Amino acid sequence: MADKVDLYAVLGVARDAPQDEIKRTFRRLAREFHPDVNPDPQAAEHFKEINLAYEVLSDPQKRQQYDAFGTTDGRMGMGMGGGFGERFGSFSDIFDFFFGGSGFGNVAEARRRGYHPGEDLHKAVHLTLTDCLQDKPVELSVERREVCEACGGSRSEPGSQPMACPTCSGRGVVGQVRETFFGRMTTTSTCPACGGEGLRIGEPCHSCRGKGLRQQTRRIEVTIPAGIEHGNALRLGGKGHSGLGGAPAGDLLVSVSVEPDERFERQGSELYMMLPVHYADLALGATVVVPSLEGQADLRIPAGTESHQEFLLRGQGMPKLRGGGRGNLHVHVVLEVPKRLSKRQRELLSQLRAEDQGQAPGGAPPESPRRRR
Repeated sequence: MADKVDLYAVLGVARDAPQDEIKRTFRRLAREFHPDVNPDPQAAEHFKEINLAYEVLSDPQKRQQYDAFGTTDGRMGMGMGGGFGERFGSFSDIFDFFFGGSGFGNVAEARRRGYHPGEDLHKAVHLTLTDCLQDKPVELSVERREVCEACGGSRSEPGSQPMACPTCSGRGVVGQVRETFFGRMTTTSTCPACGGEGLRIGEPCHSCRGKGLRQQTRRIEVTIPAGIEHGNALRLGGKGHSGLGGAPAGDLLVSVSVEPDERFERQGSELYMMLPVHYADLALGATVVVPSLEGQADLRIPAGTESHQEFLLRGQGMPKLRGGGRGNLHVHVVLEVPKRLSKRQRELLSQLRAEDQGQAPGGAPPESPRRRR
């Protein structure tokens, strides 16, 4: 066939097509014409041509000889060893090829070796707003699964060896051929007897009861960075449950909750507060004491300040999580109105109101001045 058929035409690529284009085109055509998925009787023959073309054009040396002489070693397709049936015996073989060897076979091989990545652990840490002003070391008590020291994670009692699963012959997967309306279909699934591991533990380890892992309690110190906010989480790589068969351990995920402070409202690194202030302090001006996370701070209020006016205390907010100093404290002064007044206070406030309105205490208000024409 090779000396009569243009292999480039079989794949539908140009003669100067790069290797990645040839590979990409072959994968697309193989999906379309593989006999396991295409019931057309001519699909098998066309799939054989596609395989043959790819066998030659994907090999630089064979492609060079084909371009020069129209053949490789005097006959085409010698590298196929019997055509498509041996290279891709079933659709699961194509699956492995298409996805870089990550199909059922490789998963089963990993499981057969007992390769099980460890799971993540989750812990919660509760802090006050003051705790977040600087880095805070926290010691956590975690219960995690670690590799059994007795069996080293093999799950078998020392001196014994696991056996190949008789159901799948150690492959971890089983195949099933079915006759359907579209023809014969081959499907591959995880072995139900061994769960895909390909092994059967004859004598389980007494220490871990054949699990390969044992529960252990460990103390782990975590440093919570300054400026962390409510809802943030830290990830500590490799501090979770251990893996088996050389697989990596999981991570420890630490979620942080910060208790609200009734004095302040937090927005990132900025703090906001309402400060009740006496009428006289707003009118005459004064220096008042402002509570802060680190004690107290003085705030100068100028005379004639209105209620709800904002003042800024720089550097009195929260640390910025990724560095760069601290935020600010925004102070909103609010007029404080007393709920109970003494007799003397009432008299003084009445006199003040009268003076503000331009009348004597208990007298009638003066006439409004007339506008001059």
